[in-house]
Amino acid sequence: MKDYGLIREAYSQVEKYYIKIIDDAVFHKNYVEHSKFIKLSRFNEYAYFVLFWGQFESFINDKALEIEGDYFNEIGFMLRVQLSVLPTHEYYSEIDQYYYWRCELAHGRISVFPELTLPTIFDKIEEITEAINNNPLPLGECFNELFKDEE
Repeated sequence: MKDYGLIREAYSQVEKYYIKIIDDAVFHKNYVEHSKFIKLSRFNEYAYFVLFWGQFESFINDKALEIEGDYFNEIGFMLRVQLSVLPTHEYYSEIDQYYYWRCELAHGRISVFPELTLPTIFDKIEEITEAINNNPLPLGECFNELFKDEE
């Protein structure tokens, strides 16, 4: 997507700022400041995740529009995903998990990203985007097995 790199850079710069403040608070034993910026850092992560996800969602919508035309507006997001990634493919469950987090965050039901860092999520979303871009058919064994000998 056109803004993936810019979003990554903006997140990185702001996060470096928060880390410096958090480190200074620890050094000066200012636990109130430390706690405050830990929370702000978490909300920063949430905001950049939702922004990054919006770019991915736009990408999926564009793909669905190519395949289904204007009818794509009548189907839910995960059905749009199925036009590019079959439910049996590992990417599908990852997209579904990220979509769940996006909905939780965007609707004020704050959760956490368990055992993942935002750069890891960025990497995975970019990997999925590239795989979809490089495959004219939905990702998954059924379709991909048909064409593996043509490579």
